[in-house]
Amino acid sequence: KINTAHGLRDRRMRLSLEVARKFFDLQDMLGFDKASKTVEWLLIKSKIAIKELSFGLKHSSSIGAHSGSSVSECEVVSGIDNELPKRKPSNGGVLKEKKKNRVLHKSPFHPLARESREKARAKA
Repeated sequence: KINTAHGLRDRRMRLSLEVARKFFDLQDMLGFDKASKTVEWLLIKSKIAIKELSFGLKHSSSIGAHSGSSVSECEVVSGIDNELPKRKPSNGGVLKEKKKNRVLHKSPFHPLARESREKARAKA
């Protein structure tokens, strides 16, 4: 367990299916075998945005105001939403759009990465 501002938290997180796919695709592209390495890479790449966010929070708390939306803060830190094109599906084309997105996000086959994940699942 890890002590956070919101109390003790378990180290494990549940990810939505869409986020998990993106995460493991990124992990495969990077060639990492451990999720912690991928998260560390993401934190390093978003270091500037995190510093800006923490400075903004410190500045706003000293004034007495609080930031408006925690969702938008998370989007700033991750930067993932900024990179993805925003498309509106046509009427009745919602399922086709979801299938199309699934096909676009498939990563190339990496047998070593897949094998190491299977071993990790077997251990758990």
